[in-house]
Amino acid sequence: MLPKYCKKKYWGWGDRMDQNRRKAYGILILTGLLLLGGSLFGFWQKNSTENYAVTGPANHKPPVQTNTGEVVVYVSGAVNKPGVFKITSGARTLDAINMAGGMAPGADSGKVNMAQPVKDGMQIHVPGALVAQTINTNAGNQSRNDARININTAEKAALDNLPGIGPSLAERIVKYRQANGAFGELTDLKKVPGIGDAKYNRLKDKITL
Repeated sequence: MLPKYCKKKYWGWGDRMDQNRRKAYGILILTGLLLLGGSLFGFWQKNSTENYAVTGPANHKPPVQTNTGEVVVYVSGAVNKPGVFKITSGARTLDAINMAGGMAPGADSGKVNMAQPVKDGMQIHVPGALVAQTINTNAGNQSRNDARININTAEKAALDNLPGIGPSLAERIVKYRQANGAFGELTDLKKVPGIGDAKYNRLKDKITL
């Protein structure tokens, strides 16, 4: 048997060992908790950043989508093939006029904005101009200004002023141009129903292309 002082010394040393172990275990547990907490915080912060990058601010506005489809326009007046056409959205007035066969002879291009963007349902009207010709007469070498009507570009009101052409025939001339394009010759005017040789002879000195 050990002496009493040996037992006391032995058990005192054992108690100190137990305390050191408990401290070591406590430090290990505390370190583990700190590492786990740091990992969880880093994971949460990463997810929060990714979610913010995906969703963005609350007042973020989606990008505006532009219309890249087609629009329908009506091209009328002094063009070779007036009518209704489908054209790419964002095209210009010049593009629509080219689809209508281009401008007819005598068209007043200065009154049309060729660079204007077209819109759906838009009417593009190309006006015509009266052709003024100076005719020299043999008697007295006099001259006079003879304003002739361009049958390819004149509107219904101007055609109505021609001799023998009333509102009904003026409407037929306009519809003929829309269906067949510009007149190639003056005599083509006789292809319009209601205009025969006699009426044409009254008109031929008053009209031009």
